[in-house]
Amino acid sequence: MKKTITIIACAILALSLLLTSCKKTPVCNQQEDLKPIEYVGTVPEEFEKIISGNLFYGVKAFADRLLVSHCVSIDDNAHTAEYVIDMMDLYGNVLASCPYKTGDTHRIGTLTATRDGGFLFVSAFEDRAYEPNVWASDNGVTSHAVKCDKNGNIEWDASFDNYEGEALRFCFERDNKYYFFGDNQVPETKNRGVYSLTDIYMTVFSDEGELIQEKRLSGSDFDDLENAEIVSGGFLLSIRSQSDDGDFAGSKSGGYGVRWIFELGENLNIVDRKIAEGRDYFDDRLGEKNGVTIYASNQLFKEFDAGSPEAYIDYGDFYLIISAHATGVYEHTPKTISSIWYYRETVYSAYDQDGKLIFRSSVDSSPDYDSWVKEMTGVVFD
Repeated sequence: MKKTITIIACAILALSLLLTSCKKTPVCNQQEDLKPIEYVGTVPEEFEKIISGNLFYGVKAFADRLLVSHCVSIDDNAHTAEYVIDMMDLYGNVLASCPYKTGDTHRIGTLTATRDGGFLFVSAFEDRAYEPNVWASDNGVTSHAVKCDKNGNIEWDASFDNYEGEALRFCFERDNKYYFFGDNQVPETKNRGVYSLTDIYMTVFSDEGELIQEKRLSGSDFDDLENAEIVSGGFLLSIRSQSDDGDFAGSKSGGYGVRWIFELGENLNIVDRKIAEGRDYFDDRLGEKNGVTIYASNQLFKEFDAGSPEAYIDYGDFYLIISAHATGVYEHTPKTISSIWYYRETVYSAYDQDGKLIFRSSVDSSPDYDSWVKEMTGVVFD
């Protein structure tokens, strides 16, 4: 019973963080003919346990490893949460695990496999109300960047006071340094419970966890980082800014968001900046192929027909796409919830390098919505 309550609490925590923090949420508009996908081919034996256990649900894929976090428990009285971050090989075997205790308004994100065989993650603070006039941020705002070795042991844990998790949304490793990029609500103008003015935040740490550099790109209005990517000689930032001054002088925004691309050197100096469409917010990094990052906008997914791709794993002779696919709409969504609750499945689709579908299977990954409703409203459905 205790395990069931813990799972429900973790699920509701994830939902509440999503509803209170996500600035941009994609919406599925096609609700007709929602049904499970059709299976194709024969699933190889080595993937049977992966699919039946849905081991790759929520993974972040890298060239030779996968990372995933699990919520283990929530303590509502102490306002703490316990997570486990697993590092797996490409066949679902756990290589290392790191248990981590944090606040109940934190989520684990920015999962990054590191070149030394270890990994890095961020404990990202996301504010929410505990009661009508009590907010998590009343006790301070702190996020953490945590580096683990190849065995899952914590090597260092860097605190970021007055920074929410969005400030550490992207992480790149270069020349034994870790570069973080994101945006942060400016503490000087932050209003409790209100999404306030933002700057672009950038910081660099050594591989030993020492702070090397901090910089900001800023104007006097909302400056939001849409995406970040590593390129030869530096980094590219895709930004949406409502500022007309500071680093965004010449924007002529008139109070509306203007899209910029900033090219930065390895020392985070501005090499070039221009008003132009960059990589948008939803163009997520899904995996790697031959050392090249695969994004959601890649042509590989142009004709993909099994939901929304969430991970790409390359096995050399073939590749695997993990996707989320809606199969129906939950019938008892509370009226207080403005979003649609979908029944869903996790789909595993394998293709050869010519793009021919080899096998496809799925496993139901719908939350226990009835338990959510019971926890939130007390209503019980038969």
